[in-house]
Amino acid sequence: GIRAKPHSSHSLTSASHSQLSLFPNSEKPTYKKTFIGIPFLITNYRKNMENKTDTNNFETEKNENKKSIKYRSASFLAKIAILSAFGAILLFVEFPIFPATPWLKLNLSDLPTLLASFMFGPISGTAVNAVKLGIALLIRGTSTGFVGDLSNLISGTLYAITAGLIYKIRKDKRGAVIALVVSGIVFCASMLLCNAFILLPTFGITNKDTMTTTLLLTLAFNLIKTTLTGITTFLLYKKLHTLFKKF
Repeated sequence: GIRAKPHSSHSLTSASHSQLSLFPNSEKPTYKKTFIGIPFLITNYRKNMENKTDTNNFETEKNENKKSIKYRSASFLAKIAILSAFGAILLFVEFPIFPATPWLKLNLSDLPTLLASFMFGPISGTAVNAVKLGIALLIRGTSTGFVGDLSNLISGTLYAITAGLIYKIRKDKRGAVIALVVSGIVFCASMLLCNAFILLPTFGITNKDTMTTTLLLTLAFNLIKTTLTGITTFLLYKKLHTLFKKF
């Protein structure tokens, strides 16, 4: 008969090992690659958690901003009202400095205008200037047939816009100085033009020598006024801004 060929112990051992092995040679895990990939998994997990946290923080901040819009609007209007009233009060604290031009009376009523422009922007400064002049007109009326008041409105508006725009671009001490100097020059130039072409002709001052003298005195007056206003603004701005931030 045919005899079965006995298997060698070596072949049995090899077969048993290949059958009992959990990972055949072609499917053995590359432990080196696995361990290298773990840091990347951890990093991705951390990034996902950070993104979720940022999203939650953004939603929370967004909700808080929505809730505080009404309060902030009321607070902003209150600050504008305070500065406008302060400017109107300063309009009544005035005195002449040149005997030859007693109608030119020095005051610091543009101080709140500049403060508003620095704190809240040029539009706010313009609003403070307009409200201030409106309050003064309601209380004491006009002595120039609204011509002088119109000149003050134009020059004050240019004053506020120039100072606010420059300081908005550069919010530091140097920017504040540049804003005050440039806006002061703009104010003096605008008042010089208003006096030359509106105020003096309205009051019948047409003599060339008289007009030249009056314009020079007016220019000197406005230079003194803007210098005092600018220095006071520079000294008070930070303190008042810090105070206004508290409410």
